[in-house]
Amino acid sequence: MRLCFIADARSIHTQRWGLHFAQKGHEVHLITYDSSGVTMPGVAEHLLASRWNNLYLSFMPRHLAIKNVVKEIRPDLIHAHFISKYGFHLLGLFHGPTVVSAWGDDILILPKKSRLIRHYTKKVLDSVDLVYAVSNNIRDHILADFHIPPDHVRYLPFGIDTATFSPGSGTKEPAAETVRVFSNRGFFAVYDTETLVRGFHQAHKSNQNLRLVLKGDGPQESAVRRLVDSLGLGEYVTFQQKTLYEDVPQDYLGSDVFITTSVSDGTPVSLLEAMASGLPCIATSVGGIPEWIENGKNGILIPPRSPEAVAGAVLQLSKDPDFRSRLGAAARATILARGEWNTLMAQVEKDYEELVNTYRMKRS
Repeated sequence: MRLCFIADARSIHTQRWGLHFAQKGHEVHLITYDSSGVTMPGVAEHLLASRWNNLYLSFMPRHLAIKNVVKEIRPDLIHAHFISKYGFHLLGLFHGPTVVSAWGDDILILPKKSRLIRHYTKKVLDSVDLVYAVSNNIRDHILADFHIPPDHVRYLPFGIDTATFSPGSGTKEPAAETVRVFSNRGFFAVYDTETLVRGFHQAHKSNQNLRLVLKGDGPQESAVRRLVDSLGLGEYVTFQQKTLYEDVPQDYLGSDVFITTSVSDGTPVSLLEAMASGLPCIATSVGGIPEWIENGKNGILIPPRSPEAVAGAVLQLSKDPDFRSRLGAAARATILARGEWNTLMAQVEKDYEELVNTYRMKRS
């Protein structure tokens, strides 16, 4: 098949998707606003830069350019990732099969902020042949909030390569030694890192062996650094910049506990990666997270915006290495059963083929 993706080439999700189908022997084209900055063998990257640093002013010139690219490559199918930006280009673009993926904010947050965004989100959802939702929670919102027929919307989580993300063969330090808590969600309001830091501060008062690693970037990084300093945690909290994706598995292997304190979420791939790596995970009970974490069985669920809950969960895991091991093993088993990348992508390839064949039959 000749496949065309419209998506953010900087996203590791986009890169993995394109590379997967290129490696399967398909002709893959990627239309993007920003360069991936990496080499993707078999993926033809079409960069549509703009003279305007404004999404609204840039949209129509980019849309016209995308139309020209599509006419040139003549794809069998077009798939846009993230509705509120790249998905909007699907409208009036193509007379073949179209697919759109909803990642989270494009359904849960952005349509509530703007009637215009909601209007065009509804038009895209109505127009495409298939919608993928990365969590059942997002799928439920698509059905209820936008009244899309159920057979047009499928649950498809971000899959994990469980060979790359695995527990490894090393052994963890005993409970009396340092317990390393890790988060790589970055510094954005939706991830509420302030609550994480305040909760860690409370836990650290009871267990001086606790350490916290915060990895990533974002507009709130400076504020979080100031909070860490004001709480006297400077020597116990480490800030790490984003690294290449191939370095990420080692982050989990070097940690004892993974934590996410988001206030809204789809299915966070970092959580699934940590689970596949055999880490016990603490996560807020929001969005699609409870679809993966069963409290006390394969992780710990906490309410959002609660430093006290963060502290309690961190202390519970820090003092019980056997419990950490049991949760980590159960977490990996969950991903092996429901989140294996190759299994999920095989279904996507089947979906693509069915859509392409259906359109070919209509034309004949």
